[in-house]
Amino acid sequence: MATLIIAVIIGIFFIFGIKHMLMTSKEGCCSTGDHIEKIKPEDPDKKHYPYTTSFTVQDMHCANCATKISNALNKQKDTMASINLSKKEVTVFTKQEPHINTITSAIHQAGYSCQLK
Repeated sequence: MATLIIAVIIGIFFIFGIKHMLMTSKEGCCSTGDHIEKIKPEDPDKKHYPYTTSFTVQDMHCANCATKISNALNKQKDTMASINLSKKEVTVFTKQEPHINTITSAIHQAGYSCQLK
């Protein structure tokens, strides 16, 4: 009888594990289930941004993560973000000299940790 109970418990964990794996393969690691709408910068022309700062974001794992970070930065005035998910890198273009604390704060508020490159 105890063996049967243990087998049922293992089966339940197995089913939840498969369900989670299928969700993350379709939706990314965030598994929000929703498509996150991208926020575009006011000025999309990189030539208008003389300052460039790069950050490493190790806990950025999927397109949803990248969109959340990009949106947090693109909301800021005179700021544009470019994300390289495979390198876990965020490049921030600014029209004025960058305020590192403001940029890192925006990334942290989006739920991610970052490190200046």
